[in-house]
Amino acid sequence: MTTEFEISDCLRLKLERGKTNIYVNDKLFNHCKYLLLNLPFKNIDKVEEINSIDDVFEELDKSLEPGYNQAIYIPPEIEFWGHCSNIQVWYENNYDSRFIHSNLAFPLLKKLTEAGDRVAKKVFKDEIAIRFESGHLPIVQYLLNNKYLDSLNDEEIECLLDQAEENLIENLINELKKLWENSLINYWKIAIIIEIITFLALKYNKNYILSIIENLPENIKESFVKRLILYLNYMEFKDYRIPYGMFYEFFEQLLDYIYRDYPKVYESLKLINSGFLSGAISLDERLSFGAVF
Repeated sequence: MTTEFEISDCLRLKLERGKTNIYVNDKLFNHCKYLLLNLPFKNIDKVEEINSIDDVFEELDKSLEPGYNQAIYIPPEIEFWGHCSNIQVWYENNYDSRFIHSNLAFPLLKKLTEAGDRVAKKVFKDEIAIRFESGHLPIVQYLLNNKYLDSLNDEEIECLLDQAEENLIENLINELKKLWENSLINYWKIAIIIEIITFLALKYNKNYILSIIENLPENIKESFVKRLILYLNYMEFKDYRIPYGMFYEFFEQLLDYIYRDYPKVYESLKLINSGFLSGAISLDERLSFGAVF
C-alpha cells in the first residue's frame, strides 16, 4: 500500500516500498536519503551560530564522538512523516532554502520552477543570490559546482558577484587561516578553496586571488602561494572544463605577479620540469580539463 502526502498541486511525497519518494507534477523527482532527528552538540552555544540546515549538518559532523551510533533504525512510516513535515515547513516558508539541505532544496526548487510552480518561479533566483551572497563556502562551492549561477543572466551575475565579494573574500581568508593550522591534513579542503577562487577568476572574471594573498598573515603567505602554483601546475583543477589557452594566460599573469613579489617562491619552484611551468602542456583550445563550463 502507498502512503501519500500532498504539499501542493505540484508537489507530493509518497511512501513506496519503504522509501520516501518526492513527486513533481506526478513525476518521480528523487527520494529522501536521511532524516535529521537530534543534534548531539557538545556546546549548546553552537545553536546560536546555526543559520540553515546545512550549518546543522556541518556541526553534527563535528560533534559526533567516536562510538556514536549513527545507524539508528527509523521505521519507514516515521521517516516518511518526518520528511513530509520538513518539506511542508519549507513550502510554507516560500521555499526558503535554509529550511532543508541545499542538495535537496536547490534541485527541487529548480524542478518546481520548470514545472510552473508560481512561488518557485518567483523565489528561485532570489534563493541562489541570497545563499551565494552569504559567502558561506560550502554553499558557494555547491552552487558553482552545480552551475546554479547559470540560471541568472549576465547582469544578475555581475550584480551578485559584486555584492558577495566582501563576504566571500573575508570567508576565504578566514578559512585559509584556520585550515593552515594543519595544512597537510587539510590539503583537500584547501584545494576546494583554490578551485572556488580559480573558477570565479576564469569563468566570471572575478580575480580574488591577489586580494586574498595580500591579506593573508605573513607566516602563511609564501607557503600558500607555493601551494597555489603547484596545485594549478599539476592540473588538479579538474571539476570544470577550462580551455588550455584561457588557463595558460591566467596562470602566466598569476606567475608574473607571484614571482615578482615573492622571489623565494620562484627560487623554490624554478627547477620544476612539468606542466605550465615548463611550457610542456599543449595550448590547443580544443583540449580542456574536467566537465563542461
